[in-house]
Amino acid sequence: MEKNAPQTLGLTDQNVDKIAALFPNCVTETQDETGALKKSINFDALKQALSGSVVEGGETYEFSWVGKNAAAEEAFKPIHKTLRSCPEESVDWDKTQNLYIEGDNLDVLKLLREEYRNKVKMIYIDPPYNTGNDFIYKDNFRMSEKDWTEKTGGKTEKRKRQSEKKLDSSRIHSDWLSMIYSRLLIARDFLTDDGAIFISIDDNEVDNLKKICEEVFGAANFVCTFIWNTKKAAQGMATANMVVTNHEYILVYAKEKSNFRFQGVDRDENNGFFNPDNDPRGLWKRQYLQRKGQGLPVRTITDPATGNTFSFETPYTQEKLERWIQEGRIIFPSDTSKYPARKEFLSEYAHKQQLVTSLGLFATKATTEKLYALFDGKKIFNNPKPDTLIQFLVGQTAKDALVLDFFSGSATTAHAVMQLNAQDGGKRRFIMVQLPEECDKNSEAYKAGYKTICDIGKERIRRAGALIKESVKPNESSLDTGFRVYKIIDDNTREASSDL
Repeated sequence: MEKNAPQTLGLTDQNVDKIAALFPNCVTETQDETGALKKSINFDALKQALSGSVVEGGETYEFSWVGKNAAAEEAFKPIHKTLRSCPEESVDWDKTQNLYIEGDNLDVLKLLREEYRNKVKMIYIDPPYNTGNDFIYKDNFRMSEKDWTEKTGGKTEKRKRQSEKKLDSSRIHSDWLSMIYSRLLIARDFLTDDGAIFISIDDNEVDNLKKICEEVFGAANFVCTFIWNTKKAAQGMATANMVVTNHEYILVYAKEKSNFRFQGVDRDENNGFFNPDNDPRGLWKRQYLQRKGQGLPVRTITDPATGNTFSFETPYTQEKLERWIQEGRIIFPSDTSKYPARKEFLSEYAHKQQLVTSLGLFATKATTEKLYALFDGKKIFNNPKPDTLIQFLVGQTAKDALVLDFFSGSATTAHAVMQLNAQDGGKRRFIMVQLPEECDKNSEAYKAGYKTICDIGKERIRRAGALIKESVKPNESSLDTGFRVYKIIDDNTREASSDL
């Protein structure tokens, strides 16, 4: 049997790869005559690298990619679609203020833009991380299928090019950048003047995403980058050079930073305050009096109960220490080799919240186990975001905030909003948007009857809402655990717009 000849790159492609190995900053992305992305040489940059002198032309600071202008245009194109109401799939249709919308989020954002302009306090999204998999989101940033077919001679060639593009997607950023850029341009209009967007991302696109956000929201409105540990180091994914990746990022940008502030973290049992001796003055935490190696004066105090004396370096005066003893604030250890501490009462703090710091460990394992229990022991969804993480983030907004998530996935954000409202009596509302991506037919979710990601998300809200409703007191039965379902349809009647 005659073997097929091995496939090889053209000479030009080989030369481009050689230049890329020597001068990676001189390689960019362009479109060929069919609209497909390919690697190309930036000859001005190459000339600069080889000549050692400044090339002709002005310099500007900009962030660009193939398809950027088209993506910006797409964000403001009119849309000829509407939302169809689905009461039969909803919960508490007549009284709920929560929404679940099925459809491409670009279409949904366009439809909702005027209705919810300047009304959303918080946006949280967990977009695709561009890890090398093909996008499920439609691409409106290049030529139409009709034009492509005419130029390539038929659908067979088109499929071939799409397959080649998929294999190369791990090193091509333009598709992802265009996808997220157009959506963020629209999403900014939703935010209130004191609102903010929180975006989960990993190392693949965090640098590019930050540049896009600085363009959309303005560099001056960057709030912070949270770093959260997804799992313990030993459980992370090790690379070939023995580095364990066990973290992701959350970028935070405000609509107007001067108007935005976090709510802060309550000072309570969760961060060092407790009351083991039932002190009538309430919760307190230890503040150690000893300060070594600072050249401070040495003070001596005596435990009135035991007569034991303690000498230590401290910034406090003898008079202040004696007063604290009289007030019962000093905690004397039984071991004289240790040092006393002072009770610091929560009630004495001018602010009952402490500063928000970069995130710690919010492991996904616990959330996965919760979903197992919620779905009768079946593994319905892989790698959901921890509900505790989203609760923490949502908790930084006002108790009456409207929260939008247009990459809803398994509806973790909706779950977090309902749970948080049950805990603190809040009246937060949510809008979830999700593309009805089909589940793998071999997956446990599909076998259990969930044909799309939307089927999973809606069912999670139903089940989680029912459990949360059962957990609250009877006089808190007004808690909103319902949601209205809408679906995108190709129609110009706008039949459901009045229901929103």
